[in-house]
Amino acid sequence: MSRSAWLLGACGMGVGPLAIYLKGEGWEVSGWDDAPGSPMELPLANAEIPLLRDPWTAGRQPTIVGRSSAVKPGHPALHLAQQHQVEVLQRGQLLARSVAQRRFVAVCGSHGKTTTCGMIVAALTQAKADFGYVLGGLFRDPQFPPARASSTSPWVVAEVDESDGTIGAFSPDITVAVNLDWDHPDYYRDEADLERVFRALFERTRTAIFIPAGNERLERLTAGLAIPVWRVGLQGDYQIQPVAGDHASSVLALSGKFPAGQVELPVAGTFNRANAAMALAVTHQITGQLVPEPLAKWRGIRRRQDVLFERQGLRVLADYAHHPTEIVALLRWIRETHHGRLIVVFQPHRHTRTKQYAVEFREALSAANHAIVLPVYSAGEAAIEGGHSEAVVAGSRHQLLGDRSQLPRLLQELADGEESVIAFVGAGDIERDAENFAKVLRHSTDLVWSKDLPDLISQQLSPETVLRANEPLARHTTLGLGGAARWWAEPAHVEDLKVLLKAAGELDLRTFILGRGSNLWVSSEGYEGLVIHLAASHWGQIELVEPGKVRVGAGVRLKELCGWAAKAGLAGFEFLEGIPGTIGGSLRMNAGAMGGWIFDLVESIEWLSPQGKVRVARRDCFDALYRDCPQLRGTVVLSAVLKAKAQAKPEVIREQMETWAQRRRQTQPREASAGCVFRNPPGAAAGQLIEAVGLKGHTVGGVMVSPVHANFLVQQGEARPEDFIQAMKDVRQAVRQQQGIELEPEIIALGHEWKELL
Repeated sequence: MSRSAWLLGACGMGVGPLAIYLKGEGWEVSGWDDAPGSPMELPLANAEIPLLRDPWTAGRQPTIVGRSSAVKPGHPALHLAQQHQVEVLQRGQLLARSVAQRRFVAVCGSHGKTTTCGMIVAALTQAKADFGYVLGGLFRDPQFPPARASSTSPWVVAEVDESDGTIGAFSPDITVAVNLDWDHPDYYRDEADLERVFRALFERTRTAIFIPAGNERLERLTAGLAIPVWRVGLQGDYQIQPVAGDHASSVLALSGKFPAGQVELPVAGTFNRANAAMALAVTHQITGQLVPEPLAKWRGIRRRQDVLFERQGLRVLADYAHHPTEIVALLRWIRETHHGRLIVVFQPHRHTRTKQYAVEFREALSAANHAIVLPVYSAGEAAIEGGHSEAVVAGSRHQLLGDRSQLPRLLQELADGEESVIAFVGAGDIERDAENFAKVLRHSTDLVWSKDLPDLISQQLSPETVLRANEPLARHTTLGLGGAARWWAEPAHVEDLKVLLKAAGELDLRTFILGRGSNLWVSSEGYEGLVIHLAASHWGQIELVEPGKVRVGAGVRLKELCGWAAKAGLAGFEFLEGIPGTIGGSLRMNAGAMGGWIFDLVESIEWLSPQGKVRVARRDCFDALYRDCPQLRGTVVLSAVLKAKAQAKPEVIREQMETWAQRRRQTQPREASAGCVFRNPPGAAAGQLIEAVGLKGHTVGGVMVSPVHANFLVQQGEARPEDFIQAMKDVRQAVRQQQGIELEPEIIALGHEWKELL
């Protein structure tokens, strides 16, 4: 029986690499994550792992559901697994099961696991060893995927997590304990509980254990074991002695069980050298040797001492440190390798950890010249007394900042006129603040970062591409209302599209992909960003690729596709005839009418990912939800292969098209509209609810609730976008008061969230 898994939290740094490893082991793997947009999405796509909200509807039959510890009981996906009677395992449990028959190297400890694991991977790779691995993060070097399976070697290297107790599922061949501090009070009753699970892991280890020399706790927990315990450090069995170095490299003298000599490593600082020494010791244990440049391939781990921005007198760093010991080590490394004023922005992670270590966090941050503390990142925990950021700053000179939008201005003021290092520290979403600040600095200091899009992309676009400023959007939407877009582009080729998206990202310019402009509301102010339209002149190709299958460009109008299919005798497209959209937009929104959905016809889709990669996937890699395809969010659909349901005579097909067109004319208004405004709530139709409260014909300025279909708001020539919003408010209020149902918008508010408007 084939092995198949659906992994929840797949965009996270723990589950994503495991998904890639299992795929390499021959599993059929799909995933899902409630928070898309993670950098893990690209490695998942490269491994051809689809993100599916419900794999069963896509024709897949998972035999195991793996979940991140962040996916708590009660999550809808877990209910779905229960309905299908599928076994559910935590990430650690699934990893342990998959490596149970391997020679497993378990990297464990309170901090430094991912860096040490990554260094072991780099050193074994440099030694040309054959092995598999599962990292708990992303390498900075994109040539190293976060996981890899080996069909020819029994060795697998991976970090194991103590935070959720799944460490108890592993029986390693080699255990690498980088350190051990008291943590995770949300799971362990006390420090002794945590120590017991590590002692049990050491007792289950079969061949050897590596610990840092001089670590009293780990010495105690490994005492009396029957297998070798190797100590790594200045006075260890594997001895290292720093000889020279600078802010980016170190020369170490090796002795003891190491082959005697010196090595130069691309790491700096006490903590990094200790992790590197541990990696070299493990590599020597497995391979019996060390090559002359054992870490030549090492480029670091993303979110570990990342340099986001650098110029004379200023360096901006970001690091994942979220435990007091980690923060002390990080700030010590900065002091050892950098000069100038140290400004730290810290985001506490979890309320339980904040309460436990508030004093220690406060003391660790005292190494900074100025420390700014953001609100706690809860990671799904409920707030508790004493677990807020106020406890960290209490009685100190540290600054509490509740409004994160003020951070860039504050940091620029603090660093003005003095050599400075700014470090963003934490395991939550502080990475977003760090990247935004780096963008602000790049815009303000580098002349290449022009305020005008044409200055940045001049000479890069093909002559056929259209780029205009202040383009009125009312002429490009079916509603016919709204202001202008700051920039309007019609790329002629994929490379033009990549140039536009890359430039918009560098300028921090919002982008929107516009098809026919149905299901869209635009404010009077327009859109302060870049609107990209895939015009039919360049993206309107329709071609028969094999009998019954047609490739359709993203710019093809659905009405045009229906006419082409009818002429070719391809049945099944008729229901699309009256939908005012293009192929690209209809796939993103899973357009439907007359009981049919466009995904009923999909064979495969080609799209441009947010990372600028052209990708193709078959139908079962996509969820087809009501007015949504989550996998296409943030992407640009380029084309699709659609499959006809049958062959038929053209006149028969046209007759069906006319029948549905007539029904549409009888049930839908002819005036300009954005289509159905509100989603149908469960078990009801929005139009019927609006009609029941007597709002057919209700008028606000130039906008009216259609007398033909109450879920259409039509404009009557003198309408304003504000009229449309007020009409929506009136409808929602009436249905809420009289029916007890909150209607949710189905259409898109360009550049806005509906919660801002309604």
